[in-house]
Amino acid sequence: MSMQLAGVLAKNLVLGSIRFPINSANLRVRAEQLRTRMQEYPSLIISQMVLQPLFVWLIWDQADHQSLLIWLALFYGLHTVELIKWSVHRHRLNTVDECTDWHVHFCFYSAMAGLMWGAVAIFFFPPYLDYQGLVICIMLGLVAGAVTMNPVHPPTLVLYVAGIMLPLSVRLVAENDTPHWIMFLMLLMFGGIVMVAGRELNRTFMVSLKQRFDNLELIEELSKKTAALEESRYQLQLANGILQQSELILEQQVNERTAQLLQRTGEINAIKDTTIIALTSLAEARDNETGNHIRRTQNYMKALALHLRCHPRFRDFLSDENIELLYKLAPLHDIGKVGIPDHILLKPGKLTTEEFEIMKTHAALGGNAIAQAEDRLGFTSQFLRIARQIVIGHHEKWDGSGYPFALRGDNIPIPARLMAVADVYDALTCKRVYKPAMSHEVATAIIMEGRGKHFDPDIADAFFSIQTEFIAIADKYRD
Repeated sequence: MSMQLAGVLAKNLVLGSIRFPINSANLRVRAEQLRTRMQEYPSLIISQMVLQPLFVWLIWDQADHQSLLIWLALFYGLHTVELIKWSVHRHRLNTVDECTDWHVHFCFYSAMAGLMWGAVAIFFFPPYLDYQGLVICIMLGLVAGAVTMNPVHPPTLVLYVAGIMLPLSVRLVAENDTPHWIMFLMLLMFGGIVMVAGRELNRTFMVSLKQRFDNLELIEELSKKTAALEESRYQLQLANGILQQSELILEQQVNERTAQLLQRTGEINAIKDTTIIALTSLAEARDNETGNHIRRTQNYMKALALHLRCHPRFRDFLSDENIELLYKLAPLHDIGKVGIPDHILLKPGKLTTEEFEIMKTHAALGGNAIAQAEDRLGFTSQFLRIARQIVIGHHEKWDGSGYPFALRGDNIPIPARLMAVADVYDALTCKRVYKPAMSHEVATAIIMEGRGKHFDPDIADAFFSIQTEFIAIADKYRD
């Protein structure tokens, strides 16, 4: 009965995500969604064309060579057709028929690409469990990449993911042994998380898109009102009484518009919070960290900021607004781990030198993702600036021995310096798969030993002064 219920829920989720009606009423929104998808299309295709021969190379000794080459040739033929159509017709998104044509095109080729990858599980599934795990990790990486890079057109995401996951699930179930059943259940759980995350990212994008259109309409309307006001004043100079009456009416309208703008500002803040939650949930789905790690570190960050707000070195930056942003954005500090392979991210033992070098790239991966978001917006904001500084700089060290840029001293942004203390304290005092938890006293000694080496001396002193608050936070949100 539970399997039937899961099947019904999955069917409803897939069918609900594939629905993508296009008509004259929603043409502007749909065209913008498809245009956004169109901008990412060449990079998605080229990344696939690079990945596919590498995959063939990886399993060359595990499958029939001729079949692998046929599979690769079919994939390249599919991509060639995609690139030709994109180069010729990519600007045709102005009518309902043109948008429908591209919608059908994206759906068909995404389904075909997903099924081609899914065919690996049917025709090229390696006989050895270690290679099977490697193939599954690659497919999960494809699914995770599809979610993060294509949340704007749900049908293509669902069809691509289904094309990969369904044949892989069937193959795992067909093996009918304990390891494969465990992998199937993990795959099922991952698929559910991916679909929910994809829908949340799409919902966030749609709210932002609607907000932008609403703001444009509001600006146009306010511009018209301003023009009407100037004309009214010119016409009503001869009649002071009528002018006064008109000014009262217009003042009321301005107040109404101001209230609307304030409401829009509140909605934008809600969108930012939702985006942080969605991205943090995506990172938590892949990492061993718990939700309480997020709560602890953001409260450590806030406690340090409040204590330092009157310090001469920090008071210009630590305003009420920036402290609130630090608290909200702290959960994003390890978002770059989404780009780290599972065999490194989830490894229970100590990492090798090569694995640790890859793990260190998570700071730059997260920072670059936020920087790309700023570039696409065409402007920067305090919200995105602080987020980028936390993500990319929380592993820098005061003496310049950190990464990714080996920044030194005050060249490290304040948000990153605060995050460094919060993150290290939590890492030391909490149990990890590769180490036991340390006591508060030992963790405090390590941090104070790193004063002027790893940590900003004033921030280390602030931590020492409010260590009882850290103990209380750790106890309140303990795992």
